[in-house]
Amino acid sequence: MYETLWLDAAAFVGLVHLAAPIALRNSFRFSANSTPRLVTEDRLSPEAARCILAMKPQIQSLGFELLGCYEFAELNAHTSRTVAYFCNRTQNDFAHLVISSATNHADGYLEFSTSFSNGFTLETNNNSVPPLTPDNPQTRLFRFSEIRDPRELYSIHLELIDKYAHGICSEAEPKGQELKRMVRVLENYGPRHEQMGYMRLASDGAYRLTWKGAALMAWRGLWPTSLIRQISYRQAMRNELRSLEVRGVAALQKA
Repeated sequence: MYETLWLDAAAFVGLVHLAAPIALRNSFRFSANSTPRLVTEDRLSPEAARCILAMKPQIQSLGFELLGCYEFAELNAHTSRTVAYFCNRTQNDFAHLVISSATNHADGYLEFSTSFSNGFTLETNNNSVPPLTPDNPQTRLFRFSEIRDPRELYSIHLELIDKYAHGICSEAEPKGQELKRMVRVLENYGPRHEQMGYMRLASDGAYRLTWKGAALMAWRGLWPTSLIRQISYRQAMRNELRSLEVRGVAALQKA
C-alpha cells in the first residue's frame, strides 16, 4: 500500500516537473523596452498607495529624496509593477520600493542600490523570493527578507559597502537623469539572459523563454528544489550578517 502511494507521489511530482516548463514558457513575457509612466501619488493603485505612503517618510528620514513614482506595465505577462524611486545625493545611493501586482495579489520589497566607478553594483533588499536565474556577475545582491525596517536594512547596506567596496568611489547619475539608471538595468535584463541561453527576442519585441530557460527556472521554483534553495540562501544571508557583526566588533577593538 505504502509503496503504491510513494509511486503515485513520484509520478505526480514527475508530471508537474514536465508540465511546469511548458506552462512557464508559454506564459512568460519580458518587455524589451521599459517605458516608465510617471504617476502622482493620488493616482496610484490602492495596493501601491498603501505601501508607498506608509514607507515614504521612513525612507526620506534616511536622507533620500523621492524622485517619483513610476508604473511599468506588464514587464512580465499579466503583471504590473509600480516603483517609488528615491535618491540619496550625499551618498550616491538609490532606493527602490517595488510593488508588483497580479490578479487579486500584490507583493512588494525595498531595495537599496549603489554603483561604483569600477562597474560594480551592490544591492541590498528584503525580497523574499530567491532568483530563478544566475545573478549578474557585475552585481552583488543580498536579500534579507526578515528585515522590514528601512533604517536597519540601509545600515546593513552601508556595512556591506564597507566590506565589499571599501575605498571605491560610488558613481552618481546626472541630476535630472536618475531614471535612466533604472531603465538601463531593466533593459539589460533580457539581453543578459539571451546571452546565457535563457531567453530569445521574439518578433513582438518581447523576450520569451527558451526551453533551457523554462526548464531551469521552473524546476528551481518547484518543491523540493525551491525549499532546499531557500534554506541554503537564508543560511548564507545569516552568515553574512554574522560576518558584519564580527567586523563591527573587530573595528571597536581597534578603536
